[in-house]
Amino acid sequence: MIKAVRAFLLCLIVFTVLMSVAYAAGSKLTFSDVDVKVGSKTSKNLDDGDTIDDEAEPGDTVEIRGEVRNNFTTAQDLKIEDISVTVTIDGIEDGDDLEEESQDFDLKPGRDKKITLKFQVPIEVDEDSFDVTIHAEGDDENGTNQEADMTLKLEV
Repeated sequence: MIKAVRAFLLCLIVFTVLMSVAYAAGSKLTFSDVDVKVGSKTSKNLDDGDTIDDEAEPGDTVEIRGEVRNNFTTAQDLKIEDISVTVTIDGIEDGDDLEEESQDFDLKPGRDKKITLKFQVPIEVDEDSFDVTIHAEGDDENGTNQEADMTLKLEV
């Protein structure tokens, strides 16, 4: 009987630890708002997988504006540090990527930071659809990596 109780308690402890790890594994770094300006028109409140409303023309400026959020609560009190945001337009420049990266910044719990990154569409570009990948990454004060990703489609 005592062995059965010990085995049950051990299983219960292991289950609790695994559930805590699974809960904690979700990233606390997210995108709270993403807008993309192509030329003079803006697509607002885009979500992962969306296609940007306006088609880009050779030479247009593409401006990605986003808010990065630390979703830790103030009760958890974990700052996310050394966050950088990288935006990549895959294969748009004769098969090569265009990439821009923000300066590093920190976010206190429950706070947002606005970032803006700009690209110039190459003059010589194939008419096509290109993936725009937005990646944010930083580490919380416990040393855990926190990441957020979003992919949009840009028609040229």
